[in-house]
Amino acid sequence: MPTIKNPLISTFLTDKKIVALSNDTEDTYRKDAAELYREVLQNRKDILSDDFLQRVYETLEAFNMNAKGAKLVKQSSFIKSLQKQGDTIQSLAKYRLERLKNTDDDLKNTIGTLFDKLKLVDTESPLVTFAKTMHFLLPDLFMPIDRKYTLQFFYRNPPYKDKNYGLHYLTNTREKQKERFFEVFEQFRQFAREHCEVLKRLVDKKSRWSWNIPKVIDNIIIAYVKENTE
Repeated sequence: MPTIKNPLISTFLTDKKIVALSNDTEDTYRKDAAELYREVLQNRKDILSDDFLQRVYETLEAFNMNAKGAKLVKQSSFIKSLQKQGDTIQSLAKYRLERLKNTDDDLKNTIGTLFDKLKLVDTESPLVTFAKTMHFLLPDLFMPIDRKYTLQFFYRNPPYKDKNYGLHYLTNTREKQKERFFEVFEQFRQFAREHCEVLKRLVDKKSRWSWNIPKVIDNIIIAYVKENTE
């Protein structure tokens, strides 16, 4: 089984490095993706409403979730699947990543149930879409995951590749993808708890991308991978 090659805590030891990297992601995605992300984060009165989930779907499309390894189900099916698991999703709203002392069995089982039951893509590669969707729904608990930055960072040593970064050999079954999700989740949890104070200071509702602690950590990873990509 693949192992984490770059633990977050041992890679970013100082607050100074964390702050420097967190400010280096403004142009990572297209402007329209940033605007959609802001809209999703700003309008959270009913995260299971048709209107909100439609915005989530459109944001995923802007993040290229209908390309390559991921192929979204039809919008109506996407919304229906999430609403069907609405009670389970809402049960996680009380959690914040930086406050978790550990990922206990109850929490892991609840998240695992969502991973297994949600039908968000028409492929057997739900990892990235699941993580991004759950981040949009519960941004203080879940982190976004992608192949180009997150998975390369954790499972490959630098220098990283600008192309051919699919990492399919790591995630070629749903069960392995779920294992990878929990490995990454645990890395984010430990890092959020260890560096809670500096990460809180970096959250900025006026910024394009630093709206919550999980995304701030994601920004740090993105900046690090960009610095070490050949």
